Amino acid sequence: MADDIRALRLARIDSMVGGVPKFAPYLMLGTIPWLLAATVLRLYVKAAPGGIALLLLPFVQIAVLIAFLVASERMITLSKGGTSLGALTVKEKARFACQVVWRLLLFFFAVVMLAIGLGIDKFAAAGMWFGIDGLAFPWRQGILQVWVAFVAIAAFLFILEKGMGRDPGYLNVVKQLITHRRNLLASWAYIALFLMVMTFVQAKLAYAFGYFLDRASLGGIERFMFIAYVTAFSYIRIWAVVAILTYAIRASYNRLQAGGQTKTASDPTL
Repeated sequence: MADDIRALRLARIDSMVGGVPKFAPYLMLGTIPWLLAATVLRLYVKAAPGGIALLLLPFVQIAVLIAFLVASERMITLSKGGTSLGALTVKEKARFACQVVWRLLLFFFAVVMLAIGLGIDKFAAAGMWFGIDGLAFPWRQGILQVWVAFVAIAAFLFILEKGMGRDPGYLNVVKQLITHRRNLLASWAYIALFLMVMTFVQAKLAYAFGYFLDRASLGGIERFMFIAYVTAFSYIRIWAVVAILTYAIRASYNRLQAGGQTKTASDPTL
């Protein structure tokens, strides 16, 4: 019965989409509540004292990662892939997001310590702590976006492992990186370039938007307009990043299959 309902849902999606690309951004509206929560929390982080900000920051990253998970599940489904992510409850998604954030933060810590040990300025190295947050929000322009693009790939592979019913551990993610290295390397470049452009555009628009809000007499809705502005751009960033990664993984599986390497029933892009 559940399979029949799922088939009807997919058929209805196909009938609605028609000739529109399957990766159209309006098909991922389920990410908006999580991105909205992350935006509000992030505003509190910026205004809070140092200690409280550090306590709130992991919740921002968890909310961003849940939005990333929801978008990934939607993209895989729309690309006719199979995944168990859609069966996760909100509580299970939150628990899984905490597990991934914890694993990534441990990885960030090791990378930051290595960077400081190599002589990189400690404040510059500390920027790598915000890799998950950087998926949705612009922190700094320039080379940091290359790091954020790599974090996006790692997070996506953790999610794929979960969707295939495997343990989303470091070893399995490394195996996926090696298996799909050719396509993932290309996606890394595309995502980094996209994030650089988006961060630059957002920085310029932020000045114009701030100038408008300072001079407009809008009563008390300025804050809501600003939250909507930030959430909209975070939605675009998540959608584009997940679309690039879904396409890259699907292309990699197709290439491997054409080369004689067969896929298993648990692969997400059959």
